Amino acid sequence: MEANNTDEIKLYKLNYKAITMLILAFLALLFSFIAPYFFVKFSIIDLTDTGEIGDTLGGIMNPFIAIGGVLLTYLAFYMQFQANKLQREQFLKQLEEDKIQFKIELGEQQEQFKKTQFENQFYEMIRLHRENVDELNFNGEKLAENDDSLFIEKIVYEGKSVFKVIFNQFIICGNELSPFVKFNSVYIDDYKNKLLNEPYIKDNNISLALLAKIDICYSIVFYGLSAEGILVLKHIFKDKYRSDIIDLVINYLSLKPAFDEQIFTKWNIIKNAGTRTKKKKLVTAVYEWRKNRNIPNDSAYTEIENYHNRYIKYYGGHQFRIGHYYRHLYQMVSYVNNQTNIDYKEKYNYVKILRAQLSTYEQAIFFANSLSKMGESWEFKPEIDFDLKDFMKHDFELITKYNLIKNIPGDTIYGVNFKQFYPNIQYEGDSSAKKRVIYK
Repeated sequence: MEANNTDEIKLYKLNYKAITMLILAFLALLFSFIAPYFFVKFSIIDLTDTGEIGDTLGGIMNPFIAIGGVLLTYLAFYMQFQANKLQREQFLKQLEEDKIQFKIELGEQQEQFKKTQFENQFYEMIRLHRENVDELNFNGEKLAENDDSLFIEKIVYEGKSVFKVIFNQFIICGNELSPFVKFNSVYIDDYKNKLLNEPYIKDNNISLALLAKIDICYSIVFYGLSAEGILVLKHIFKDKYRSDIIDLVINYLSLKPAFDEQIFTKWNIIKNAGTRTKKKKLVTAVYEWRKNRNIPNDSAYTEIENYHNRYIKYYGGHQFRIGHYYRHLYQMVSYVNNQTNIDYKEKYNYVKILRAQLSTYEQAIFFANSLSKMGESWEFKPEIDFDLKDFMKHDFELITKYNLIKNIPGDTIYGVNFKQFYPNIQYEGDSSAKKRVIYK
């Protein structure tokens, strides 16, 4: 608009000068025709001689005709000069506009190329995610019943059904530990005080006992109770939980077999012993028997004699199955989240495609994972990329940002109120919209 106004001003100035020159030339020519009449009519000189009249007319008219011609010639050159100048300016202007348009089109092409690259990479990640899930398998067991007895039946789980097994182990672990451990007394004081001062804990009224239960049970299910798994568990728990309680928990759950029916019978005796004190005495007696082959001289301990350790443990661990699954999942969501050339709405739609791949059991286990050491970077200790200058801390709290567990039904998972831990997620069953922060 500004450039058009400038051109109009230039054309106006050009027309004004041209008209002025034309008027002057016209006046000069007009005067050359009128002047002889006045000079002859009112002259004090006798001009009866025709030769003198001709000389007089020529002398009077020629200068004015010459002036008019000079003005018209000047006007012609001036008009041509201005036309050339205007043409050159228009050419330069068009050239500049073409450059700007080229930059715009090039930028759009580059953005489209980046988006195409991003989408290709994203859908390749989706493909790999599906392959990871399809390759999962687990040789498990379940309690079966025939005509007159219960027995352990071996069964092979594949694909997404493995997550149901892991989820069931997580729930079973919690049920087995609840009557055995007081989770509200498991914390080291310094760590407990640190948690109590966390705004997230205070604002959402989080139960520390429940948090410890989820963390301990999921970690045991994830790493398992092999010699290596026990070392890892003790390492990640050492600054959080009392070592005497953790040792007792590990010793207790290590006694549960996966397949051995004889040992499973002995395990049930310990599990159903009644009070916490009785359970602890039986566990201690088993390890004493393993050490020196002696048990207390009491009928209550007779059934646990010969509680050997030559069995596959029920809590064998799943790190080698799902460790890479969660790493890849985190990489995918972070890859989408860190894009700067697409807005949050588009990012959300891409992550929504990924979330649609997750079964209810996957999301339930994902919830437990996020409250453990292994999954804390998803939300509670997010990995912040400081190169993304416009991003705030909440932009890296990925579970809430992308509603990653919104499809878990109900309000609780076997007594665990998951919505208490993630109150700002827009869950599938919510009747009203949540007030959420603005995301990048």
